[in-house]
Amino acid sequence: MTPIKQVIMLNPFQILLQCSLFISIHHVSLGQDQDIPQNKSLRERTISGLLKGYDANIPPNFEDDIPTNVTVQLYIVSFDSISEATMDYSLTVFLRQSWTDHRLQYTKLPNIRSLELDARLMEQIWVPDLFFTNEKTAAFHHVTVPNRLMHIFPNGTLYYSCRISMTLSCDMDLHKYPFDDQDCHIVMESYGYSTSNLIFKWNSQPIIKRPEVSLPQFDLVTWTWSDCTKTYVNTNYTCLSADFYLNRNYGYYIAQVYIPSVLVVILSWVSFWLDIDAIPARISLGLLTVLTMTTQSSGARANLPRVSYIKAIDVWMAMCLFFVFAALVEFAYVNVMSRVERRRQTIRGEVSSVSIDQEVGNILEEKPNGKFKNKRLSNMTAQNRHRARQMDKISRIAFPGVFIGFNIVYWTTYMLWDGT
Repeated sequence: MTPIKQVIMLNPFQILLQCSLFISIHHVSLGQDQDIPQNKSLRERTISGLLKGYDANIPPNFEDDIPTNVTVQLYIVSFDSISEATMDYSLTVFLRQSWTDHRLQYTKLPNIRSLELDARLMEQIWVPDLFFTNEKTAAFHHVTVPNRLMHIFPNGTLYYSCRISMTLSCDMDLHKYPFDDQDCHIVMESYGYSTSNLIFKWNSQPIIKRPEVSLPQFDLVTWTWSDCTKTYVNTNYTCLSADFYLNRNYGYYIAQVYIPSVLVVILSWVSFWLDIDAIPARISLGLLTVLTMTTQSSGARANLPRVSYIKAIDVWMAMCLFFVFAALVEFAYVNVMSRVERRRQTIRGEVSSVSIDQEVGNILEEKPNGKFKNKRLSNMTAQNRHRARQMDKISRIAFPGVFIGFNIVYWTTYMLWDGT
């Protein structure tokens, strides 16, 4: 029997059934083609297929009840500033994370190592909820496009990187300021997932520093990293921490604070070489040095927090102010001795007749012109002037000697003291 005759012999019900089956199969194939247009490239079709039915709100291993392991790496682009007043530091980093999501596995494509997603497609992929615990302010970079990337490998491994600039708190110990060393840390935790769903681990190379990174006042000596998993309300949360060890460069303070203050102290000693009768010059010199030291001390502490303990620079400024103030007090003593002389010169003025000083028992000697002179008062005047001059001579040696001794103790203490 020929095929034509076989078809003709079919009853109308069988013909209707075969036609409906053909139409339904053709409709399904058309629907699939509409979901993933065939005119797209192989890469585009693969990405569309991965994202179809993917839920970005659920962690990769949520249904398997096992944690997702995320490796973290920090690439330090720059240390922007370190502030003692607010006790924080700013830096820019590339935060790099890697994890495996089996829902995103695909067949390896020819000549394609990984799928590189656009920033708009990244919003449809689950990413870890990492946050910085000691962060004060932070911002993503969006010039000229969002500075983020995501690569998906055939086995479902994702590589995610973003550029962040942030200001982090840093608990500083300023006892040795400006000869201090600081330890500033960065802490990263998961905000919402416990260790039963998410675990952070350091990369085999946890922290990388750009070779050109430099700070104006500090040297970045070294850094360490550790795991700091914490417990909140009987629940463990994954945590990673890193510590940056910084040594302060105190050359600026030597040139701008210490040397000028030493010169001011030395300037205050000039008054010891001036005559005891040069009262205006010695007053001007003493007041000038005291006011200069007061102003310099205020300027040196302007950018420091108001901590309750004594810092190294406080000790230095206080002692320099003490030395210039002591020089002014020394002048006051010498000036008092000089004023006593002038008063006694008035007392031993000329008298018109022979008399006896009943109060002190001093006998007045008659001078050739018939006037009288007090011998004992004259001797006391000479002694006081000699004493004032001796005080200046002693100060010329004592003040520099004590100041040099203070410097030896000061620099030895703060250079050798480790601050612990």
